[in-house]
Amino acid sequence: MVISDGKAGHLNQSLGLAEALLRLHPSLQLKELPALPRGEALRELLWPGGPRLRARLLIGAGHGTHLSLIALRRREACPAVVLMKPSLPRACFDLCIEPRHDGGEATMRRWLTDGPMNRVQPGASRDRSGLILIGGPSSHFSWDQDALLDQITALCDGETGWCLSTSRRTPRAFLDALRARNITGLELVDCDTLDGSWLQEQLPRAERCWVSPDSVSMVYEALTAGCAVGVFDLEAKSGSRVASSVADLDRRGLVTSFSRCLDGARPEPPERPFAEADRIAAALVEHGWL
Repeated sequence: MVISDGKAGHLNQSLGLAEALLRLHPSLQLKELPALPRGEALRELLWPGGPRLRARLLIGAGHGTHLSLIALRRREACPAVVLMKPSLPRACFDLCIEPRHDGGEATMRRWLTDGPMNRVQPGASRDRSGLILIGGPSSHFSWDQDALLDQITALCDGETGWCLSTSRRTPRAFLDALRARNITGLELVDCDTLDGSWLQEQLPRAERCWVSPDSVSMVYEALTAGCAVGVFDLEAKSGSRVASSVADLDRRGLVTSFSRCLDGARPEPPERPFAEADRIAAALVEHGWL
């Protein structure tokens, strides 16, 4: 059972793991439950009395799911898994699955993943040349609109078949400035015109995907889809673990930075499937959690 705080990014992580478990055990049922209001969760934790849901495993991401996870864990007498570094003591949960860039070592009750898990699956065929995914100002990278515009212009020079999508964090001025450049062969898509499934459908079709590094979740989604992934250059802010994780992907050859492309490197798809949700799901089954 997935406990949701209503945030799309958190739900994407939880459903990624839950759907991977379903691929291993198709007879299982996936249910989604909104996180309980704080007062109700506290009452349920202290005096369990709500209707039994017959859950076998509870999965949640986001601080807003924590109280619900531990309250329902007690009532349902089943394991609770949180997909992040929790704000409550880790002992409150049966297992914490955390991105490696949050720091720390793996333990029996703390498993590490390369980035957040997601729902993306590789496609059987690729009929789209390339995607460009742009984020926006963040606490991890200094936003430099002109530098990004120059890199996109250089990337598309002489090539066609590129489709660029913005995100909710992309400043409106960026899209206006990009349109003003009138780049041949570049299709522009405003994220406000898209539904929530667009990226999940497009990534498995794309051979190549270039991402602004602030959009770290999209970097990992593109890798999971099996794309050859490039990352534009933006200045990392001091002490950012997210920025360090993107740099580590570049060092490992899983992504290719724009500066390395200037030196002759080219993005290549992962040599082995990048499937963290499937890896964690298999480990959960192996440990007898289902």
